[in-house]
Amino acid sequence: MPAVSILNLASKAVFSTASFAFTSVALLVGSAQAEPSPEAGSSVTANVGPLRNTRGAVACRLYQSSEGFPRTTKGTVTRRVKVTGAIARCTFDRLPPGTYAIAVHHDENDNRKFDTNLLGIPLEGYGASNNHTPALRAPSWEESKFTLPRDKSIELSIALRY
Repeated sequence: MPAVSILNLASKAVFSTASFAFTSVALLVGSAQAEPSPEAGSSVTANVGPLRNTRGAVACRLYQSSEGFPRTTKGTVTRRVKVTGAIARCTFDRLPPGTYAIAVHHDENDNRKFDTNLLGIPLEGYGASNNHTPALRAPSWEESKFTLPRDKSIELSIALRY
């Protein structure tokens, strides 16, 4: 039975999770990136973990507005880091002050895809800033946004849901 037919049978909540998962593929395949301003002095570091293993890479997307969060890569800055321990660090430098959100994904098999089962339920870890990762839907902008002040460096801890 094709995956599309199975998804049509899944509940709306599971489909929302699947939608979040499938759109994360675009992040790993390639994305249009809004590059940081060279004169801005703020930065944000996302400490992602604990990771359940040291395989693969962690992909992080920084959103500058609610548009597309977390389903598209439009207007995002993307970082991908190789996993070397229990925590992965993604840093975004030279950012203007403002409101942002981060979506992350542990690509354990390093295939640049967000792997899911036939129902669209994630098989790899995912998370968002402020650690709002509901089991049956994608995190919202309101739950995940944070404020980055002018000329400041902040660190966020992002836990993954596996």
